[in-house]
Formats: sequence, C-alpha cells, structure tokens
Amino acid sequence: MRAIDRVEIRSGEIYDFLSSIYRLTNNERLIEHFKELTPGYRPVGEIIDWIVSAARRTPETIREKMDLYFNWQAPLGMRVSHLISERDLSTLSEFFEEVSRVSARDMLRDFLLIGLGPRTVGFDESIIEALIEDQEKALVFLAERAVLTPHQKAIMLEFFADPDSMKEDFLYLLQWYAEHIFPSVPYSVREIGESVSALKKNLADRGEEYLLKLIDNMHYEELREERKVILAVSYFVENAQGGVFHPLAKNDLFIVGYKLISSVLEETPLHLTALRFKALGNEKRLRLLNTLFGKRYTGYDLSRKLKMSNAEVTESFSSLVVCGLVRTYRTSDGIYFTADRQEVIELLSRDLKPESYSD
Repeated sequence: MRAIDRVEIRSGEIYDFLSSIYRLTNNERLIEHFKELTPGYRPVGEIIDWIVSAARRTPETIREKMDLYFNWQAPLGMRVSHLISERDLSTLSEFFEEVSRVSARDMLRDFLLIGLGPRTVGFDESIIEALIEDQEKALVFLAERAVLTPHQKAIMLEFFADPDSMKEDFLYLLQWYAEHIFPSVPYSVREIGESVSALKKNLADRGEEYLLKLIDNMHYEELREERKVILAVSYFVENAQGGVFHPLAKNDLFIVGYKLISSVLEETPLHLTALRFKALGNEKRLRLLNTLFGKRYTGYDLSRKLKMSNAEVTESFSSLVVCGLVRTYRTSDGIYFTADRQEVIELLSRDLKPESYSD
C-alpha cells in the first residue's frame, strides 16, 4: 500500500498546543534551523512578538519546567502528541483528560524513549519496572544508554524514584500554560485553512513524490494497511516538520509547518544541489553518512555508535534526508536510516554537470 493512500489531514489549534510550547522554549535555535532549511527565511512577525510577550509573562519556575520537558535536545513533552491524533481530540480539556489517564509509569517510559535517540519505536517495557525498583540500575542505565542532557539525566533519576510526582509536575506545566499563555497565541485560522486546501490539492496533483518531501522521504515497508499517515498542519512549526512515532499508536503523526506545504514546490535543481553540498560541509554529517553506507541503523544505534546526542543525530540526518543523501524506512518493527555510496556519488556527479540546473 502506497504511503499516499494512508494520508489523513488534520488541523486546529490543539495541534499547535505542544508545538507552541516547544517554539517558545527553543525559538532562537529553531530560527537557525529554519534558516538552514530555507535560505532567506524570515520569522513570522506576530509569532516573534508573541514569544517576546509570552516570555515576559512566564515565571522563572515555569521556564525551568519548559526547558526540562521541551528542550530541543530531548523534547520529552512531545511524546504525548499522539494522544491528540489517535483520539482525534479537538479541545484542551479532552487532551488533559487523556493525559491524566496515562499512568505515571507509562509516561516515564515514553519520556525515556525520547532519551533513547530519534525515532525510537520498539522498546522492552519490562526494563522500566526494573529501573524503578533499583535506583542503582537506573543510574547506570541513564549514564550509559540515555542520550539526554546532563540536567535531564539528573531529573530523570528523580522521576524513577517518584513517577507520580513527575506526572503531576508535567500536568501542572501544561495546565498553567493553557490558562496563562496559550489563549494569546497568534494562531491564524485563515493561513491554516489556506494551507490545508493547498495541501489537499498538491497531494492530488503531485502524489507520492510530493508527500515524501513532507515526511522526510520516509518509505513505508511491511506495514498493515490500516496504519495511517496523519499530516497535522502547524502554524508554529512554519517551514519545517517533525514526526511523532509512538510504540502504541496505530498511526504515524507528522507535524507539518504551514509554510512547508508550498515551499517544497519552490525547490529547484540548483537549490537542491546547494543543499547537498552544504549538508556535506559538516564533519558530523560526513561521519553519519559514511556510517550509513551499506548499513541500516536506527536513530538510537547512530547515537550510540557515533557518541552524538539525540539532537545532534536528529539535525544531522534531517539535513541529509531532505536533500536525498539518506533514505528513511518505516517497517513494522522500527524506523531505519541507510545510504548507498554509489547512489550518492552518482547524484553528486550529476549535480556538477551544468545541464542539470540550466535554465
């Protein structure tokens, strides 16, 4: 079954609730990422004005919680995104009710999955119980296997000691933000509506090739036909996208920036050539690409093998995937990355021929 036959489009402010916290927490870093994805990028003025205002109104204690749960290096809080898409929720009250139903231990497991590297899908859940019962094992596990920030590792150890307090703390952050900050977000119903219409038209006109540009060129293999690819249009993600893959979810969720829907159509052969050579002008990306030649690795495998953080691997393979140097595969037991040395050589050789991007 083709990926495009699995697509379902969603939109609404609820899909920007967590994304807006993530944007507020990591705005400067995200702007740099957006600039790398789209040369000449300029942030939306009203979003920046809102971020400045919201930051002023957010107490230091709340900012610390936001950095703990939504730090770009390991955004633990984004792990609950699947509740919105799986239940097809439309209100925050429904969302909070669903989050409250998640057991503290299941929430801890989900947070830990973020710490096991980008796009982790499969996981031996029995280890959570063992770590909760043995703090020494938890300490060793976090030190040796988790790709979290040092601060997150320290706090995660506290989570193992008291998962219920962790859950209360996370829910408090979400509810405080919903009450004091989220009502002022500059969500544009018009922009999102127009983007949804454009997305439907582009998918109908351009098919699978267009879809692959929106989902990091992810190829679906050996999956049951009922698994959907949900494209949720986001205002705050702007010209980027992010996948949310939960081991218990029946569907894959991609948060797609409303600007990305049209900007991927503006890519020219010359632009893609520039992206490829820019991607290769980075030592970490070269190491990652060379590691992938002739192999298939999960994000966690790469984090461990290259001794890179979750965020470093994510940023590195994202740039390589976008310009076609790395392939992504979604199978029934996980998500894998690979690269073919000869294909890359042929692609770069073709890029250097003037006729490949002549007017």
